[in-house]
Amino acid sequence: MFDLSSNYSLYTLPVAVVLAYAPHFFKGSIVVGQTGKWNNISPRSNVDKAEKQMTQAAYRKAKRCEAAHQNGMESFSVFACAVIAANYANVSNVTLNIASWSYVVCRVLYNYVYISGESQAVGNIRSLVWAISLLIASFLYVLAARSVA
Repeated sequence: MFDLSSNYSLYTLPVAVVLAYAPHFFKGSIVVGQTGKWNNISPRSNVDKAEKQMTQAAYRKAKRCEAAHQNGMESFSVFACAVIAANYANVSNVTLNIASWSYVVCRVLYNYVYISGESQAVGNIRSLVWAISLLIASFLYVLAARSVA
């Protein structure tokens, strides 16, 4: 297991980047699997352009992948700055490790729930997981602020 007294929190930053981009590549695999092609001239509109060539289930999943990717990109900067601030403020390694890896777990769950679910209940779970990840980043900011104040 990990020695929590060593600081692994900065490793979560590239992991979070991979988790932010994973839905984008999954979306691409859905579009190519359904249409046999990828428009790299205007890739952001691929899903909408390919809608008529895709099953509705595949189209909806691809759209959820787009949204999960966008959310991952939006939340990454909040998390990254929180981890960096907490490291700068010398927050304990144990706390940094638990918080930062908990965020990563939340993002894995977020992507899975968002991409695979279509019901209101699943949407509520997704929002809860998102809120927890935001609270983790906020917790790191508070700890950093307390440490340097």
